[in-house]
Amino acid sequence: MPQEIMKRYIVLLPLLSVLFSLYIGVNSVFPVDFIKLEREFAGKGATQGRFGKEIHLAFDNDNIYVSDAENRLIQKLSATGEFLFQIPETPESPDNILRKPGHLAVDSLGNIYVADVTIQHIAETGTEAGAPKVYMFVPCVHKFSAKGELLDTHFVDPVDVLPKVVLPANLIIDEQGKTAFAIQPKGYDRALRVALNSQNELYVLDAALGRVHKFSTDGAALLTFGRYGAGEGEFDMDASDIVIDPRGNVLIADTGNHRIVRFDAAGKPLGSFGRKGRGNGEFMKPMALVALPTGEILVKDASRFRRKVGGLPEVIALSPTLTQLTELTPGQAELSDAITNATRLRYGPFAQSPATAADNAALNRRVRLLEEAEYSRYYAEETDAEDKEELAEELKRKDIRLTLFHNIISRIQKFDLNGRYLGRIVYETDQLSEEKHDQTFLDLDAAGYLYLRDDSDFTIAQYSVSGFTVKPSHMNGFYSVRAANLQNNYLEDYEDIDFSTDVQDELNQLELKNMFGWTYSLSERWHLTFLDELTYGEQDERYVTPAKVEDSYDFETQALENAFAANLKFITNPNPYRYKELNLSIGRVDGTSDLTQDALFPDLNKQRRVDTGDASSTVIELNWDIWSRTNLWLRYADLNPAETSRNFVRRFYDVSGDLYEVFGSRNEARQFLGELTIKF
Repeated sequence: MPQEIMKRYIVLLPLLSVLFSLYIGVNSVFPVDFIKLEREFAGKGATQGRFGKEIHLAFDNDNIYVSDAENRLIQKLSATGEFLFQIPETPESPDNILRKPGHLAVDSLGNIYVADVTIQHIAETGTEAGAPKVYMFVPCVHKFSAKGELLDTHFVDPVDVLPKVVLPANLIIDEQGKTAFAIQPKGYDRALRVALNSQNELYVLDAALGRVHKFSTDGAALLTFGRYGAGEGEFDMDASDIVIDPRGNVLIADTGNHRIVRFDAAGKPLGSFGRKGRGNGEFMKPMALVALPTGEILVKDASRFRRKVGGLPEVIALSPTLTQLTELTPGQAELSDAITNATRLRYGPFAQSPATAADNAALNRRVRLLEEAEYSRYYAEETDAEDKEELAEELKRKDIRLTLFHNIISRIQKFDLNGRYLGRIVYETDQLSEEKHDQTFLDLDAAGYLYLRDDSDFTIAQYSVSGFTVKPSHMNGFYSVRAANLQNNYLEDYEDIDFSTDVQDELNQLELKNMFGWTYSLSERWHLTFLDELTYGEQDERYVTPAKVEDSYDFETQALENAFAANLKFITNPNPYRYKELNLSIGRVDGTSDLTQDALFPDLNKQRRVDTGDASSTVIELNWDIWSRTNLWLRYADLNPAETSRNFVRRFYDVSGDLYEVFGSRNEARQFLGELTIKF
C-alpha cells in the first residue's frame, strides 16, 4: 500500500480507540463473562455413562448424577464424566421401581432424591375376603442411599384414602398375582422439582398445583406453602425450578410471570425480583436457578439474541458491497452511500452503475425463498411427512449457503442474595456448525459450571466461566478476493472504398479486489463490525493510427483504493415492541491514481500527459433510537473530494517534450446532517 494511504490510515486509530473505550466504559458497570470448554462426555445409549433424550442432572462436590426417564435409571458419574454406578443395576428388571425419573438432588450424606411417578396401594382396600385391592398412580419423590438402596418415598398427594369422586380405573394384576384396580387421576404424572437445604430437609415444588412441600430428614411432612397466581407469594403453573440459598430462603423460577419468587424457610413470602424483558435484571421465562457458595444466584432464562449476516452477492459488481455484508441499519446504509457517491470512480471503465447486479441478486434470492415458503404452506397437506422434511432440509441448505454466519447468544445472569443484579455470562451457539448447532442448555452446578447438551448425539459439554477476553471462538469473519481481466481489440476502417486498418485500439483492464469482514459479539447486546475493501485497478490502452503514426499514443493508468468501515451496535432495548438500538459508524476511504498518456513514437512526437490524483474521505455517523418511536440521526462527513473521484493535478507536455500547462482540481466538502424522526 502506498505511503500516502498508510499515513492517512493512521487517522482511524483514535477513532477505533473511541469505539473500544465506549464499550469498556459501559461494560465495567455491568461485567460480562464468557465460557471455556472443559470437557465432553456421555452420549446416546442406555447405560454405562450414556443416556436417553430426557435427562436431569444433580451435583455434589465430587460427582454428577443423571436421571434418565427413557431408560428408567439413575447414573452416578465422576466430576469428569466417568461412569461409577447406576440405580438399579438392571433397569429391565420387574423390580425396578423407577417409572419416569425426573428432577433430582443430592444431600450432604450422598443420599439421592428423585422425582418420579409410582403406584401406591390404598390401605383400606382389599381387606375383606374377595374384595380387590385398589391402587393409585401418584407423583412422588424417591430417596435412595449413596449406595443405591431405597430408603423412603415422599408423596405430595393423599394416597391413603379413596378419592371422593367416581374415577375410571384400569384392571391390573398386583404383586401377589391377584386382580386389582389402578386409578390414574388427572395430573398423576405431573413434573415435580426438588431441592435440599443445608440441614438436608427436602423441598418439593409442585408447580401444577401452585404449592411447595417441605419434608424433614426422616420424611415427615413439615409444611406446605405457596399458591397459583401472579401476586406476592404466588407463582405460575409452569414454574420450572427451585433452589435454597445460603440463608435458607427458597427461590422459585416463576417462569410464566418472568420473575424469581422468594420465601423464607418457613414459607413466608419475601417478595420477588425481575420482570419481563431482555435487559439486565429482566427475564424471558427463567428456567434454571443455582445458588453458589459465594452467595451469588445464577439465573438462566430463555432469552436468545441472534447474530445473522447474509452471504456474499452471487455477482460482486465493481461497486462497494459493504451494505450487503453486515446487519444493515439506516446509519450503515447512509454511511456506505456517502462513501460511494463521494469517492468512487464515476467515469471510465471502473465506474459503477446506479443499480448493481448484487442488489438484484439479493432481491431475487429473497423472492425465491418467499415463493418456496409459500409453496410449502399452501401444499403442505398434499405432501407426506417425508416430502415436507425434505423440503425443510432444502430450505435450510439454501439458508446456510447464503449466510456468512448465524450465531445465537444466550445468557445467564448473576444476582446477590437480595436480588440485586451483578453481571452475566454469555455464550454462543454456531447455527452453521454441523456438530454444535443443536447444543441446548442442560444445567448449572454450584461450582458455576455450565452444561450444554447436543440434541443429536446426546453428548454433554462442560464449560467453565473464564471472564471477558477476546477469543477467536467468539469471532466471525470472511475473506473475498475477486479478479477481473478484460482484453479488447478494435480494428476500424473508416469510410473509403477499400478495407484496411485505419485505427487499431488495444484495451486491457485489470481489477483486483480484496474484501475482509470481521465481527465480534462483545456481549449479547454489543456487536462490533469491521469491513475493509482494498481495490487495485489498472488500464492499458494502445491506440495506433497507421495512416498518421505520430498521432498514436499509449495510455496507462493505475489506481489503488482502500475503503474501511466500522460499526458499533448496542441494542438498548431488545423487546420487539419497544426495540431501540444505538449505532456508531465510522468510514474512511483513501485512494491514489496515476495516469500517463505518451505518444507511441517519441522520435516523431514527444507529446504526453501525466495525471496524479488522490482521495481521502471520512464519515462519522450516529444513529440512535432515543425512544422506541423516536430516532436521532447525525452525520459528520469530511469528503475530499466531494464531487469527483479524485483531486488531481494534470501536466501537459508539448511535441518537444516541454511542460506547457498544469491544471489542478481540488474540491472538498464538510457536511453536518441531522434528522429527528418521531412516529405517532
